[in-house]
Amino acid sequence: MTIPADIRIKKATYVGDYTIRFTFTDGHVSEIDFHPFLSAAGQNPMNSQYLDVLRFRQFKLHRNVDVYWDDWEMCFRFETLYTGKLPKMPKPLARTVRRRSQTRARASKA
Repeated sequence: MTIPADIRIKKATYVGDYTIRFTFTDGHVSEIDFHPFLSAAGQNPMNSQYLDVLRFRQFKLHRNVDVYWDDWEMCFRFETLYTGKLPKMPKPLARTVRRRSQTRARASKA
């Protein structure tokens, strides 16, 4: 997706449950639920601290292009906000380990 360089974030509104609605100067609107990103296994502890909703709600805009928290401890680029697609996180490690143990247990029974 090609986004014209003159588009900016017009407004960012917390709508609840880790979701922020971004309204852009071209009229485009993206609503992003950050919870899956924040709670993903292997997540950076600097980011998972924003599972505290009070901290999460204190986001700021930088030049109406990027969104960030605190002193840039967590941030997302304009392209991510405009498309509404957060980076994919790895699958929970616990499930992977559990599956391997179940496979080993089945193998030892055979």
